[in-house]
Amino acid sequence: MTGGALDDDHDLDAILGDSNAGAYQRVEERTGPPLEYVAEKSRHAIEAIHAVHADLGEGHAARGSAQAAFHYALVAYLALNNVLSLAGDHRVVARLLAMPHDELIRWLDAVDAEGSVTG
Repeated sequence: MTGGALDDDHDLDAILGDSNAGAYQRVEERTGPPLEYVAEKSRHAIEAIHAVHADLGEGHAARGSAQAAFHYALVAYLALNNVLSLAGDHRVVARLLAMPHDELIRWLDAVDAEGSVTG
């Protein structure tokens, strides 16, 4: 197939590399809530923290705490979706917090589409 689409013989892993950049990988067997559910709740936390951060406004004393909470929630969400390498960009938190809410939603939708809680 041509025109920018990947041929069947192209290995996506060879193009994207290790989505978790080699961090924190271990095969586990677990019983509990489905990881899709956990990732969904984590995403909602990111969206809520983003909204709170925006509502606090520049110079608010709690804004730094909101940014830290956003950072930790984002790292957990990216790890759950096996795209932890996206957290390697040290500007990602500031860039995402500066986005309008609808752009953040589109970014998270892309993570959901490209990531996987099953590896």
